[in-house]
Amino acid sequence: MALYVAEILGRGIVAFDVATEDDAKARLSDEALRRDLRVFQNQGRCLWDGVSEINLRGALPQEAATWQASRVTTGQHSEEPASQEGWRVFLVPVIDPSRFDDDDDDDDDDD
Repeated sequence: MALYVAEILGRGIVAFDVATEDDAKARLSDEALRRDLRVFQNQGRCLWDGVSEINLRGALPQEAATWQASRVTTGQHSEEPASQEGWRVFLVPVIDPSRFDDDDDDDDDDD
């Protein structure tokens, strides 16, 4: 398995392992990943605007260390294949705003 990074506007965003570069290219076209890149936010901005090019490259040493540390944290071992299909690690802190429902749309002036 090789470790690849999706890079947007010169910044490594998400790392994942796949067998071949063709598999990595296929992963970049995965709709679930693209949805997450459009929805997830870092510093108040979406990770991807849906238009900018997503570049594929090999992981840098620090990115590989971050990816490996996440596997250890979640109980994955480096010699075992990831138990989840589509194992990936975001390399920047992300927030999923779709997880936060704004139930406070109503005014509290009902008293």
